Amino acid sequence: MDISLRDKNFLLLIGLRIIWFALPLGVGPLMADGLDPLENTPRSVLSVILWFLWGVGLFSTFVPRPLSLTGVRFGGVLCFILTFWAATTSSTASVIIIAFVFATVALVIGSSAMIGDLFIDRISYGNERRFLLRAPAAVTSFLRPATYLVSVVGLVAGPYLLADGRTVAGVIACVIGFPLTFVGLRSLHQINRRWVVLVPAGLVLHDHLSLNEPTLFQRSEIESVGPASADTDAVDFTQGAYGLALEVCCSSPHDVWVAAVKKETEKQTIETFLFAPVRPDHLLVEATRRSLTSHSPT
Repeated sequence: MDISLRDKNFLLLIGLRIIWFALPLGVGPLMADGLDPLENTPRSVLSVILWFLWGVGLFSTFVPRPLSLTGVRFGGVLCFILTFWAATTSSTASVIIIAFVFATVALVIGSSAMIGDLFIDRISYGNERRFLLRAPAAVTSFLRPATYLVSVVGLVAGPYLLADGRTVAGVIACVIGFPLTFVGLRSLHQINRRWVVLVPAGLVLHDHLSLNEPTLFQRSEIESVGPASADTDAVDFTQGAYGLALEVCCSSPHDVWVAAVKKETEKQTIETFLFAPVRPDHLLVEATRRSLTSHSPT
């Protein structure tokens, strides 16, 4: 990876840390307006919870990993939704505008493809490079937004109802909401654990939605890696993801164990396949550097 790209990644990561560090200044006044109608004790309890959640989000920006990527992205969505809720209780336009600017910037940076790749690549070893895969189309269009919404509501509804004095409703909301939030976050995290790895030995596809296990395609077997043509007949491992798909052409048939809904796994022999990284251009640059884009077996 060239120096300029490293600089861009580093600057964006620094920007993410700065915006999270400054969130209490930008969003805090609006949150205070939202909690103002409550009594002193429940307001203080909810304030502590919000500070704790902010601390978790800020900490996640300093330990880039797949798990912390899930935390940062969920934290951005949580902050934005809470900002929207608090805006309904405030009458100060400047406070609302500033809060939305901060919340939007945190959400956009945390959701960016560059941050996704950066966090995923931090668990690489030695001369490896990891590239995050795009989420399936159904996840991007509906399932992920719905999961975020359910997870946020499940997390905050119970504590808010309890703080507001509605004990029975609050307990029920906690009993139902907390497990829903856990399941939702686990599902979101699994989407962030799909990647392709360029290793000295070749290319590894790590995608539980497509393959039963991470599969290595040896450097000697790879003829080329490049943008897929519109009329390709390659096996599609993109899960219908939006955006540019890349095609890997092998010099000989390769056996893979494809993921199956049923318990039985299914072996399939392939020579070409498609996958969809979030930043295909950067993957191609790295693949070219490793002589994978036009490699001839030896």
